[in-house]
Amino acid sequence: MSRPGRVAVVVAAGCALGAVAAGCGTYSAVRPADTLRAGRVELAAGLAASQLGEANTVLHGAIGVTDRVEVLGQNEVWNSFVEGRVGLLHSDQDPLGLALGVGAGYAVTLVSALGEEVQDGGDSGAAVTVSASVGKRWGQVELTLAHRTFFMTAGFFAASTRIGVRAHIGDNFGLLLEGGATIHAPTSSPSLAIGIGEATTGVFVGF
Repeated sequence: MSRPGRVAVVVAAGCALGAVAAGCGTYSAVRPADTLRAGRVELAAGLAASQLGEANTVLHGAIGVTDRVEVLGQNEVWNSFVEGRVGLLHSDQDPLGLALGVGAGYAVTLVSALGEEVQDGGDSGAAVTVSASVGKRWGQVELTLAHRTFFMTAGFFAASTRIGVRAHIGDNFGLLLEGGATIHAPTSSPSLAIGIGEATTGVFVGF
């Protein structure tokens, strides 16, 4: 069954540590659990900021390669990645939507806030991503629980969990609200983890 794709414009609220950290990355989920059908496209642009005040821009694009596979790219100033997602379930055919993803890119963690135990030079670098999203669309409302972890080659990780809702206004336009937190820590010392509450809001349109 064919579904309309979406182009999203997203405004987010996400991450900052004020005087504790020089800068930080926000990690919005943006996409719902249902992957795009073949040939459908989503584009996104907006802002990301956090409970602590720093604002970042968000740029996002996704395309459905097949009815079960999509490729997306996303940039939030301090992190940037490309990811492939496989839609194992679609909520228009199955009880829930379920998608798993893997990708690669660049990420930043809040190393300057983790204490003297870690080196300040390793707070950013190349990363691999793994993600999972589960959700359901009921009529014009779409709910999603999403998680994505960035594993940095520098020895850190950023694990982001989001709960999101999309309210569709017609088939190709609607409103988005997303909230959750990102945990930043060195992989060798998870006890040094720092969690930052974040939220995302915006609109989406599609073709």
